[in-house]
Amino acid sequence: MGRRILVVDDNDDTRDALRELLRSWGHDVDVAADGCEAISLCLEQRPDVVLLDIRLPDLDGHDVARRMRSSPGGDARCIIALTGSDDADASAFDAYILKPAEPDVLRATIEGASRPAA
Repeated sequence: MGRRILVVDDNDDTRDALRELLRSWGHDVDVAADGCEAISLCLEQRPDVVLLDIRLPDLDGHDVARRMRSSPGGDARCIIALTGSDDADASAFDAYILKPAEPDVLRATIEGASRPAA
């Protein structure tokens, strides 16, 4: 069963490639290029899973994750850091994937993505 996924990355090629890959796996995918756009889309679309780059041009990915957590449904949302370095704060994310994301790792992480019921 497909999930609603939000991909947040300021790199056009990375964002587009992830969108196409995730759609080919049957997911409903929205994309954002920066933190402000991501927060807005999160409030509108209420994704099940967020793939979130840490280094964004406007807001730090950790701050974006905290804001998403505090939004309606945030406790049930799985937020996965997608980062070029091992700099994900464990308290802000459910998991992290190092770039470039291996498709098998990405798929397994998304399939295993769930938040415990509050």
